[in-house]
Amino acid sequence: MRKKCLFIIVWIILFGNIVVAEEFENTYVKAEVIHVEKVNYKEARSQIIKLRILEGDYKEKEITTEYFTIEYSQYNFDLHKGNKVMVSIVKNDQNQIEARIMNICREDHLKLLGIIFLIAVIIFGRIRGLLSVVSLGISGLIILKLMIPMIVNGYNPVIGAIICSILIILISFILISGFTRKSMIAILGTVGGTITAAILAQIFTKLCTITGLASEEINFLIREVGLEIDFRGLYLSGVLIGSIGVVMDVAMTITSVIFELKSHSPSIGFIKLVHSGLEVGKDVMATMVNTLILAYVGGSMPLFLMFYNFDLSLTQMVSKEIIATEIIRSLCGSIGLILTIPLTSFIASMMVENKCDGRYYK
Repeated sequence: MRKKCLFIIVWIILFGNIVVAEEFENTYVKAEVIHVEKVNYKEARSQIIKLRILEGDYKEKEITTEYFTIEYSQYNFDLHKGNKVMVSIVKNDQNQIEARIMNICREDHLKLLGIIFLIAVIIFGRIRGLLSVVSLGISGLIILKLMIPMIVNGYNPVIGAIICSILIILISFILISGFTRKSMIAILGTVGGTITAAILAQIFTKLCTITGLASEEINFLIREVGLEIDFRGLYLSGVLIGSIGVVMDVAMTITSVIFELKSHSPSIGFIKLVHSGLEVGKDVMATMVNTLILAYVGGSMPLFLMFYNFDLSLTQMVSKEIIATEIIRSLCGSIGLILTIPLTSFIASMMVENKCDGRYYK
């Protein structure tokens, strides 16, 4: 899902560069709508918008522009007084300032949602919750500042994803649980499950002849940006990154259960610990597999609706690369999650069995 969000952001930024005449120098700034006048044409709807620039060299300057509503597109919205918008400021041949509305400015609303999320996490999670948010932020920085530049600069996307995945796993567990044996066990379980997902994705991507070129964002990057990278590897890196979250959750859950059992019942043996981990893992697996697969399905709903309206058979549908990639992504991630359960149960049970110091379980 991050990868998709990043591509959408890049698409919006680059689309603006295409829409505005390329020979003009342009600047993107935030502006406020201070007056709206609706205009109706026979085949289109438009609004005469008076804007006040809120930042940059033209701050406080008022500019009037016309905004056309484009039906069945992301620009199908009406503007109202007080709305914040992103505009492109350009100079025309006569050296006059012109503005084009590129999009609604959603920053303030998204900040509010982020604050609500942060408050909820801190209230219910306290220090651990705050550390999890910090961990999430670091993970995002690793992807944006390390993984994406590596891919753009021509490094193998899979290698980049592996390096970043290891960093994310290490930092997340150590930050949340400290540098303890408990976190080390969870790290080993997570790495094992994630590698399993990556290997399966590699195998079935090759068997299914996945090119990695089926998505609209990829075609845009090739056509308009001229980006030349290993797009199959880029897809595989997305599978790897997408699997980390749920695998981490399962690994830590199983580890914590086994540690608590040993802490309260020091006499419990290795076999019973493994069995208990597997039993808990079954319940976790049932919900997590649903969560993982439904998350991918939910993100592809428009695609499924399109194929449904074309009345395609199941064979035709799954043979489409854009559908096959989502199936491989969700099933490989789920298998990696499932195999994390016995792997983590075995490692955790072996570690606690060999260490009986009561301080070890804290």
